[in-house]
Amino acid sequence: MKKALFPLALSILFSCNRESKFDVEKDLYQFSEKMENGDTLEVYVNLSACMFAASERYNFLKENDTLYLETHSEISSFEKKQQTLPKIIYPFKPNNSFSFENYFKYLKNENKAKRKYGSSLVTVYYPNKDQTQYFNDDGLGDKFTKLDKLSLIRKRLYPNDKFFETPEPPPPPPSRK
Repeated sequence: MKKALFPLALSILFSCNRESKFDVEKDLYQFSEKMENGDTLEVYVNLSACMFAASERYNFLKENDTLYLETHSEISSFEKKQQTLPKIIYPFKPNNSFSFENYFKYLKNENKAKRKYGSSLVTVYYPNKDQTQYFNDDGLGDKFTKLDKLSLIRKRLYPNDKFFETPEPPPPPPSRK
């Protein structure tokens, strides 16, 4: 009887779900190092402006002590299109200024009060504990400045992606004489 209880006790001990210690409010600015296996962090970026409606979602997932990133992009105005980029290993280095960690620090320092209309520029959601962090802009100029900084990070992560690039206009027709 005692021999049968030991494996049962071990299986109960190892099957218990432990709760992650990650906390968005205090760990967001070092999330690469602070996330634990099984943690997911979702970053929603509102790229919309004027008549252009677009968004991007970055999903960070920690598995086997490795942080992965999957990105989903969508344009929903004019021509509707979307893409999901392949999952990559997130290449975080503490001294790299082109990282999401440093981008979040910048957004924190430059965060504006939530406006009565519109949505947040960047929303960070940690579903494991239902925690959310919002970063706002103060109009188009501020929004474009903040998105330009994000585009530098994106170009480092996905140097060959042309999803948001606009095609060259066709040359003018030859003039008739």
